Amino acid sequence: MIGQAIAPAPPRTAVDATAAATRSENLGAPLYIAWQVTNECNLACLHCIEESGPGKAFHDELDDTQVFSFLEQVMERQVPYLSFSGGEPTLHPKFFEMVQYVCTRNAQLKIETNGHGMSREKAELLKRLGVKAVQVSLDGASRETFNRMRVRGDFDQAIEGIRNLHAAGVPIEINYSPTMFNVHEIGQAVDLAYQLGAYSFYTGRTMYTGNAVKTWHRLAPAEAQYATFFKVLHEKSSEYRGRMRVYFHEMGLLEELRYRLQQPAALLIVLPNGLVKLVNALPFVCGDLRRQSLGEIWANFLSAWRDPKVARFIEELGSDSRKTSTLHRWIYL
Repeated sequence: MIGQAIAPAPPRTAVDATAAATRSENLGAPLYIAWQVTNECNLACLHCIEESGPGKAFHDELDDTQVFSFLEQVMERQVPYLSFSGGEPTLHPKFFEMVQYVCTRNAQLKIETNGHGMSREKAELLKRLGVKAVQVSLDGASRETFNRMRVRGDFDQAIEGIRNLHAAGVPIEINYSPTMFNVHEIGQAVDLAYQLGAYSFYTGRTMYTGNAVKTWHRLAPAEAQYATFFKVLHEKSSEYRGRMRVYFHEMGLLEELRYRLQQPAALLIVLPNGLVKLVNALPFVCGDLRRQSLGEIWANFLSAWRDPKVARFIEELGSDSRKTSTLHRWIYL
């Protein structure tokens, strides 16, 4: 997963920064759509904000007709940026057809994957189809930490997938989620990303929601660890300037959401069943693609950020951070 909008926080990507800087109400469509195409995953990660895993696909995920109808609307409205995530997006039965559909219409598409099963053949196909980038989650610079975080995962398989992408000439991004047991490896992780051919590295604070609610006692870094973590990142950002972009988001979740409340990003989060959220760090739903057009949902999105319930929820986070544990109890606006 952000890659995901806020996770507290994958840092803003260049696309997200542009979206945040553009006043959404002046646009006829979002600049960026982040689509969790399925909740099915081959891994069961301790920190997964979507609680994805084997057998975790939603029972009402969009069918093939709905999938391509949505993509057609995205193309008609000339949304310039789109990402496929999950779960594990490559497990969607129509994954490569969806990639081809988007890329042949000249939209810029990013894939967010765990890299497992990314064979040389699949990597070469993604290159031929013309994806903008593939972001691989690599939550550890060693087999010990990576395998501890990514249950059912394997460090060597992830590294092999990244190498296959690099060999095929696919632009690579690396995403890193810190925990108490891998936070000390951040310098090594940045170095490893560069060695593997990544052009960007993303990280930020890990979010208290999804699977992390149940495993927080095994995950959460102490503030002293975060202080060292961000110090190293500042150093690595300078070290790799001009060679690899090192993005990190120090802002806490509450600060980020208060900022978004004043300046909503021109970004939609689409769930596997077609529900559309304001942002993945809030429970609020502003539309349903099974019943509404993308245009209708975009209009709802613009007004939903002004709903008093949204501001109230964000302020209540200031006194009760556990409210983020209820993000999958959707609230319709």
